[in-house]
Amino acid sequence: MARPATAAIRLLSGEREPVRLATTANITLYGLQTIDGVLTQVGDRILVKDQADQTQNGIYTASEGQWFRAADARAARTMQKGTTVHVQEGAVSADRVYAFETLDPVIGADPIVLSFYLSQDTLGGAVNAANAAAASAAAALTSKNAAATSATNAAGSATAASGSASAASTSATNAATSATNAGNSATAAAGSASTASSSSTSAGTSASAATGSATAASNSATAASGSATSAATSATNAAASAVAAANAVAALGYTFSTSTADADPGNGTLRLNNASAASATAAYIDNLDSSGATVSGVLDGFDDSTNAVKGQLTLRSKASAAIAYVYNVTGSVVDGTGYRKLTLAYVSGAGTLPNTTDGIWLIFARAGDKGADGLGSGDFTGPASSAADNIVTFAGTTGKAGKDSGVAVGSLVAGPASAATDNIATFNGTTGKVVKDSGVAVASLAPKANASFTGTFSPPTNAIALNTLADSAAVSVLGRSINSSGARADIAAGSDDTLLRRVSSALGFGQLTAGMVPAGLVTYAMLASGAIASNSEFQLGTASKLLTAAALKSTVAYQTLTSGASVSWDMSLGNNASLAAGTNVTIGNPTNAVPQFGFVLKITAVTSARTVSLSANLVLAAGVESFPITIQTTETVFLAGFVDTTSRLVITSVLRT
Repeated sequence: MARPATAAIRLLSGEREPVRLATTANITLYGLQTIDGVLTQVGDRILVKDQADQTQNGIYTASEGQWFRAADARAARTMQKGTTVHVQEGAVSADRVYAFETLDPVIGADPIVLSFYLSQDTLGGAVNAANAAAASAAAALTSKNAAATSATNAAGSATAASGSASAASTSATNAATSATNAGNSATAAAGSASTASSSSTSAGTSASAATGSATAASNSATAASGSATSAATSATNAAASAVAAANAVAALGYTFSTSTADADPGNGTLRLNNASAASATAAYIDNLDSSGATVSGVLDGFDDSTNAVKGQLTLRSKASAAIAYVYNVTGSVVDGTGYRKLTLAYVSGAGTLPNTTDGIWLIFARAGDKGADGLGSGDFTGPASSAADNIVTFAGTTGKAGKDSGVAVGSLVAGPASAATDNIATFNGTTGKVVKDSGVAVASLAPKANASFTGTFSPPTNAIALNTLADSAAVSVLGRSINSSGARADIAAGSDDTLLRRVSSALGFGQLTAGMVPAGLVTYAMLASGAIASNSEFQLGTASKLLTAAALKSTVAYQTLTSGASVSWDMSLGNNASLAAGTNVTIGNPTNAVPQFGFVLKITAVTSARTVSLSANLVLAAGVESFPITIQTTETVFLAGFVDTTSRLVITSVLRT
C-alpha cells in the first residue's frame, strides 16, 4: 500500500494514511468480505463510513476474525473534524477523498460522520465539469433545433408525397375510363386498348409506391420529433447539472474590477479596496452574481459564525487554479446600496486576478462557532486602581488576588551587569539606588586566628597590661597578700603540684588538704575510685554515685526481652523494654521493680499473629483493653503504665499503631 507521506507529516496536515477501500453500506465488522466490488485481504485499511450505528464509523484493519480500529485512528485527535483520508480502490470510491465532520468525537460513544471532501483541485475539476456540462447543454439545444427543422422538412415531404399519391390515383381513374372507351372501340383501337391497360397497371404501381413513401416520411417525421424532444430534455438536464455543479462547490461567479472605490461595483462585479490584492482589507461585492442571481442572502451569512474569524474567502480565477487569493473574514457584513462590504485579513495568494467577464469564482468556507466561555473561577484578579509602574504583590494567601504594593519599579536598587560570587556590594554614587561589586570578598573580612601587632602596643586606659601581672623574668603573680589596703605584694611561686590558695587572711601557694574540701564536694580521688553508678545501681538507687550520659541513655532505652512461652523482665536494666513475639507469650512477673516509676513495653508479632497474656502481678486499670490480646504482624502494640509496688505493675493504656 502506497505511503506518500510519513505519519508525522500527515498528522500535522490533518490527513490520515490512505485506505484501500471505503464501504458503501452497513457491514458486519468481522471476517474477509467484498467491499465496493473488491474482496478484502488481511491487513487492508478500510474506511467504514455507512454504519447504521454511526459510533462504529472510522478506519479499521481487515481481518479473518473481528475487525479493530487502525492504530492511527483510535483517538479523538486522530479523527478531528476536517481530517481527510484518500481511498485507493473500489467501483464507487476509488480516488475519492472523505473528511471527518464530528468535532472532538468520543470514540465508541459519539456518532462519527464522514462526507465527500472537495479540495481546491477537486473544486477546479468540478468547475471544469460544470463548464463542460453547459457546453453539452448548448450543443444539445443546437441538435434539438436541427432535429426540429428536419422534422418540419420531413412533414413537408410527407405532404408532397400524399399529393403525389392523390394525383396518381386520379391518373389511374382516368386510365381506367380510357380503357373502357377503348374497349367500346375494340375493333378500331385494339392496340390502343392494350397500351392503355399497361398504362393503368403502371399507374396503380406508382400510386402504391407513393403511398409507401408517404408512410415512411410520416414515420421519419415522428422519429425526428421524438429526437427533438429527447434533445430538449438533455439540454434541460445538462443546464440543471451545470447549476448543481456550481452549487456543489459553494462558489459564485463574478467579474473582477480593478477599481478600489467603496461603491456599488455593478451587476455581477466585485472589487477590493487596494490595487494590490495582498494588501486589501475590504471587499465590495454586488448583490447579483455574474449570472444575474440575487445572492445578498448568501453574502449576509458570511458573518454568522460567533468566532472572531467568521470564515475564509477565496477569490480564484476560473481559467487557472494557480491564480487565487485567500482572506479571513474578520468583521460583520455591511449592507451598502446594492452591494455588500466585507472586512478582510490577507492570508495568502498568487497571480493577477483576471478582469474578464464572469472570470473569477468567489468561494466562502464558514468557520465554526466560538465555544462557551469558561467560568473564570481560576482567574487572577487585581485592585480597582493602581499607580503606574508600581509592583504587583499578592493580596492574601489564595494565589488569585493581587494588589498595588506601593513600590515603584524606579525605586528599586539596580545592580551591576555582573559580579563575583560572595563579593560585598557597595553603593555606586549618591542616589542610594545603584550598587556595584566592591571587589572585596566576604572571606577576606574574617578575623585572623592570631593577631599580629607591629610597633609599640598601648593598652586602653584602666586595662591590665601584661607587665602589670608578670614581674620581669620571675614567674610570679602580683597581688595583695592580705585582704587589706596597701601596696601589692609579689606572691611567690610554690613547689610543683601546688595551687594558689588563701589561708586565713594570706594568699600563697600550697597543697590542697582534705580539710579544705567541703562535705559533699566531688574530688578527683572520689572520681578515681569509681564513683560512677552502673545502670542497675542507678535504676535501683542502691549507690550514691554519679551517672554518666551513656548510663542515663541506657536506662531510658528499650531493653530487648527474649521471646518464649513466659517472658522474663529484669527492670534493673530499665523500665522500657521491647519484645518481638515469635510465639504466643505470657509476660512474667517483673523483677527488681522500683515503685513510682513509669514503664513502656513495645510488642510486635513475628511471622504471624500472636496472643499475649499477662501474669498475675500485671494488672489492668479501669477501661483498659482486656487480656489476652492478639497482635497482628502489621501492627505495633505499646503497654504503658506505672510500678505500684515491687511486685505489682499497673497497665494504664494499650496503644495500637
